[in-house]
Amino acid sequence: MDDTQQLIAIKEELERLGDRLRKIFPQTHPQFDSVFEDLGAAGYYMREAGYRLESVLLTVQGDEETEIE
Repeated sequence: MDDTQQLIAIKEELERLGDRLRKIFPQTHPQFDSVFEDLGAAGYYMREAGYRLESVLLTVQGDEETEIE
């Protein structure tokens, strides 16, 4: 597995974790109000990490194209 594939796998895992959190604590969950702020922050940082990984992927893929030329 090369660097790009590993980064994509990490990004996909972050997305799956976000989905799992939303399934565990849907808005109908009795403790949703108690965890809303923390859950929102966790989701925000996971999405932000995904965006950063996307940026890294573009850089890595650009470097790979440069090396090929």
